[in-house]
Amino acid sequence: MTLKKEESSNNEKQRDPDFINAEIAMKRAAQKARKRALQAGIGVMVYRDGQIIEEKPDLEE
Repeated sequence: MTLKKEESSNNEKQRDPDFINAEIAMKRAAQKARKRALQAGIGVMVYRDGQIIEEKPDLEE
């Protein structure tokens, strides 16, 4: 394998730290939204399997 090919393989394997942090922030925001929906007794709209559906709060948690 040439040096150029090795460098491109390493770059593809490394994830951009901004994207990693953004993913963490989005997951944290989703958890907060679900918690607030549970407190208000309402559902959260989510996109799942190609459809927009209302996810009802799980009262057991």
